[in-house]
Amino acid sequence: MTIRTRDLFLFVGAGASRSVPAGLPMFDGLRRRILLELGLVGDRPDDPRASAYAELAPEVFMLALSRGGVAVVPWLNDVLGAGEPNAAHYAVARLAAAGATVWTVNFDHLIERAGGPGLVPCAWPAAPVDGVKLFKPHGTLGGELIVDAEAVLRGLPPAWEERLRADVAGRTVVFLGYRGFDLDFQPIWDDVLAAAEDVLWFDLPDPAADRHKRQLLTGRETAGRLYLRPPVPRPAEAPPGGPNPSWDFVHWCRTEGLTDVDQALVLRLFEQPEPAFPPLPGKPYERAKPVLQGLLGEIGAARKSYRALLGRPAHVRHAVRGLLELRLNHGGRSVAWVLSGARLLPPVGRLATVRRLAAVKRLTVLSKTGSYRAVLNGTGNLTADSLSTLWILRSAALRSSASLDAAAEAAATAWDSARAEHHPVRIAHAAFQRTLALMWADRLDEARTCLEQQLDPYAALAANRWVAWADFIRGGLAVRDGDGQAATAHFQRSEDRFQAEALDDGVASVLIARLAVLRLQGLDGGFEESLAEVERFQRTKGRQRLRYARNHRFMRHAVLLERAEFARVHTRDTDAALRLYRKVAGSPYPLHAAQAHLGLAMLEAERHHPPDHARVALATATRIGARRHARHAQALLAAPGPARAPEFFFC
Repeated sequence: MTIRTRDLFLFVGAGASRSVPAGLPMFDGLRRRILLELGLVGDRPDDPRASAYAELAPEVFMLALSRGGVAVVPWLNDVLGAGEPNAAHYAVARLAAAGATVWTVNFDHLIERAGGPGLVPCAWPAAPVDGVKLFKPHGTLGGELIVDAEAVLRGLPPAWEERLRADVAGRTVVFLGYRGFDLDFQPIWDDVLAAAEDVLWFDLPDPAADRHKRQLLTGRETAGRLYLRPPVPRPAEAPPGGPNPSWDFVHWCRTEGLTDVDQALVLRLFEQPEPAFPPLPGKPYERAKPVLQGLLGEIGAARKSYRALLGRPAHVRHAVRGLLELRLNHGGRSVAWVLSGARLLPPVGRLATVRRLAAVKRLTVLSKTGSYRAVLNGTGNLTADSLSTLWILRSAALRSSASLDAAAEAAATAWDSARAEHHPVRIAHAAFQRTLALMWADRLDEARTCLEQQLDPYAALAANRWVAWADFIRGGLAVRDGDGQAATAHFQRSEDRFQAEALDDGVASVLIARLAVLRLQGLDGGFEESLAEVERFQRTKGRQRLRYARNHRFMRHAVLLERAEFARVHTRDTDAALRLYRKVAGSPYPLHAAQAHLGLAMLEAERHHPPDHARVALATATRIGARRHARHAQALLAAPGPARAPEFFFC
C-alpha cells in the first residue's frame, strides 16, 4: 500500500539531532558535563556517582539546577543553538512542506532551518493553531521551555492534546529518534494512537527500550500495527559503525518514494559528532551543589555543602532553608518529638498551616521509625481530597501491620492525589508502596504492571532512592520466579544505589532479601557469610549515614525467619528452626506471624504431627491478603500424610 505524504504524522525526538552536521549532545553528555563543572563526579568514566545519576530523568535534574540558582534556559539556548540541519532534518522538513504534520519535543531550530521561511512552528506556551505543519509542545529556543519535573507533571495542556488527537487520527505515525519517556505524553499515547493507522518507530535498537515501546503502545502492538524498524545496512561509501536511526529514516523515505536528500549530506550522518559544551552561566555554583547532592541522596555531603554556605552572606538564607528541609525530611524520633509540640499552636491563620504541616512531618517520621499503629490512628479519617503524603503513610502502615490489599488500595489513592499535586517524589513513593503491597500480596501481574508503568517512569523523575527501590522490587519478583541470577543482579544494583545515598534502611533491606536468594541458589556458605554481614551491618554507626530505625523489629524478625528456614531445609537442624519460628510467631507484624506459623506447620508435618499451626497461618494470611502464605498453608492442610514441605521464599 502506497503511503501518501499528507497521511503522515511525524514525531521527532532528540536522537534526530545527534548526527552530523547537527551534532547536538544527548542528555547523558549534558548531565556529565554539568556534574564535572560542579565537582560532583570525577573524570573517570566508571565513577560510581555518575552511574547513580544516570537513571535520573532530565526534568528532575534541570529542576534541581534551577533551584540551585543556575540559569538553565539561557545555557540550553547556547548548547542547543549550535549545529546545522542534517539529512534527517531536511527529510522531515520536505515531508512537512508536502503535507505531513510534524511534532517535535526538541527545542532546537534545525527542522525550521531545513524548511526555510515557509516552515513556521507553533510552539508552547502558545495554543496550537490551524494551518501550521510544525508543532513544538515543549517550547522552542528563544522562548519558554518545559525543562523541569514540575512543568512536565502538569501534563499536556488540553488544547495541545486535542490537537494531537486530531493530527494522528487516520494517519501513519512515525517516531524518529524518540525514546517515549516524556511524562506529559506517556500516559496518553496508547489511547491517542488508537485512532492512528500503522506506527513506525526509528530508534537505536535496545531490548529494554523496545519492551518499553511495546508496553507504551499496547493497543497498537496487540493490533499488529506497531513496527519497531530494524537498522538497515549503511551505504557502501559510509565508514563502518553502529546503527543510525536518522539514516534508517532517510532510507525508508527513499524506499517509499516520499522524499530524498542529497547523498553528500546523507553520508555526513556517519561522521563522529563532537558536541560543544559552553560553560554554565553564573559562576560560582555553590548553591546548586547541595541541591544535586540531596537529589542523589548524598544527605551527609549535602549538609556539609550547606554548612559551607553559611559563611557566605549572599547564600545564608538558601543554606538555612536547605538544612532545615534536610532535618525535617531525614530526621528520627527526636524530630517527631519536637514536631508534636506544634499541636499546642492555635489552628488560626498561618499557625494553622504550620500546625498541619508539622502533623504530616511527625507522621512521616513515625512511619520511618516503624510506629505503624500511631500512623494508622493519625490517618484514620482521610478522604479522597486528603494530602497524598497521608495516604502514602497509611499505605505503608497497612502493608506492615494490617492488610496488603487495603495497602495497595490506599497507595492507588495516593498515586491519584500525588499526580494531581504534580509532585514527582510523592508520585514515585505512592507507586513504590502500591507495587510492594501487590508483590507481597502475590498479585504479581499487577505488581509488574505497576512497576513498569508507574514506578519506573516516576522514580527517574523523583530521586535516586526510588530507582534503587524499583531495582529492589525487581529482585523480589525474580525470587518469586525462581531466577536467582536475575535477583542477584537486581539486588546488587539496588544496594549500590543505597550505598551511594548512605541510606542504611535500604541497604539492610537488600542484605536481608539476598539471604532468600542464597537459599534459592543452594549457596549455604554464602548464606552464612551474608548472615554475618547483616549482623555486622546492624551494628555499624556513622553520622553521615541515614538509618531511620536502627535494629528495627520488622527487619530483625525477617532475619529470624530466614535463619529458621535455612535451619529447617539446609542444615536440617529442626530444633533450631523450631526455636527461631517460635520467636517470631508472636510478632506484632501479621505477615511475619503468618510465616512463622507456616514454618511451625511445616515442622509439624515433617514430625508426623497434625499441622495445627497451618490453620493459624491460613487464618492470618487470609485476613491480611498474603496469598502465597495462604496457599502453602492450604497445601499442608490438604496433604494426605506426613511429608517434607517445600522450601518457602519470601522477600
